[in-house]
Amino acid sequence: MSSTWDELTWGPWPGDAEVPHEGPDAVTRERLGLPATLRPVPGALQRPVFDPALKQYPKAMRAGEPLFASAETGEQWYAARRRAVDHVLAAIAQSRWAEHLVLRGSVLLRAWYGDAAREPGDLDFVVVPRSWQMAEHRTREMLDGIAQAAEAMSDEAHLPDDVQLNAAGAVSEDIWTYDRVPGRRLVLPWKAEGLPQGTVQLDFVFNEHLPAEPELTEIPRYDGGEPALLQAASPELSLAWKVMWLLDDIYPQGKDLYDAWLLAQDTRLGYRLLVEAMVAGDPARVRHLPTLADVGRLEVDWEEFHKEYPGLPGTGEDYHYRLTSALTPTFTSESDLPEQEYVRRAELLRPRTAMYEILRAERGIDGALRAIADDRIPIAEGVVIANELLGRGPSEVAATLDQVLRAYESAGSGWIGYLRRNPDEQAKILADLRDGSGV
Repeated sequence: MSSTWDELTWGPWPGDAEVPHEGPDAVTRERLGLPATLRPVPGALQRPVFDPALKQYPKAMRAGEPLFASAETGEQWYAARRRAVDHVLAAIAQSRWAEHLVLRGSVLLRAWYGDAAREPGDLDFVVVPRSWQMAEHRTREMLDGIAQAAEAMSDEAHLPDDVQLNAAGAVSEDIWTYDRVPGRRLVLPWKAEGLPQGTVQLDFVFNEHLPAEPELTEIPRYDGGEPALLQAASPELSLAWKVMWLLDDIYPQGKDLYDAWLLAQDTRLGYRLLVEAMVAGDPARVRHLPTLADVGRLEVDWEEFHKEYPGLPGTGEDYHYRLTSALTPTFTSESDLPEQEYVRRAELLRPRTAMYEILRAERGIDGALRAIADDRIPIAEGVVIANELLGRGPSEVAATLDQVLRAYESAGSGWIGYLRRNPDEQAKILADLRDGSGV
């Protein structure tokens, strides 16, 4: 028997808790702090699952993969959702937004590994170029356009039992407001004759640097028709991201552990690409490069994943051990990263420096330094970026530090207060950057 919305108190929720069969009304949603994109499947059994992408809500919940009393209904429902996903992918591939979207995630793994991969219930995209800001008007235009194109694609299927997508019923909200890069989630409802309604979830993230070029990739259709051709992350970049999320997310997820293990079976991950991905996600990572011991210390929320995939063989500990073994060559093989501290940091931060170089050309060096401060770049990394913008060498970081501190103070940066509380930190920043530089 399903719970009521009021009975689902603060998470994590018990393994036997059930999401109500009907979604909350607007008043209940607001009162309980539930996400707008929480849309249960009527009549299905779904477990409440914690979703860290939504943790700006008091109850960061999504409904887990649905289970049906009738096996036949379940098979038909999942087949219908696959067709709905096919319509969405085909619509995107034929749209003017295709060049601005890089696919990653479970749909790719399904294309590469078939039934060994998780059933894909959502679509994940990185929006390019990196300069595209989520708050721009074209973001709303893109989301609306994709929803309308997907509905039109389902209309063109001309099959009496095919799914019908409904753009007017779509809802969207922000994701990753505290972690990672900013994003927007779009939930697009669909219906099919004789089946409970469902949704296709699309997640779009902005301002994310791609440390490797995307590859045009064919995504097979469920019905065997013409595959969708989309820009997509390579298997190696996909694995780098999965490892990064496992190591750096506040709430490492079981799905990322499983996916990383699956990818690592036949994908060799270069240490440099892993580091570049992690520094792109968090510039302070340039001071704390990942180690195999970090992988060995992983603590992953396997229980939330197991709620949705109870039939998966093995335990979280099993997959953790297998992943650690598969990644050993990544950490034990020789790396081509520079040995000198300053040179290594400058090289790894080069993509961010290039972004601020554009701002410098537009606003001058003071404008670029203000932008670095406004972006809350840690001072140690801000010094390296500024030093490179100014064309200075490692021996001149002291002068650059003074300039950066003035810019951060003018911007009201919280890092200034940190330095005042820790007066030895400035000396440590300089000593670290000069280490091995010969100055």
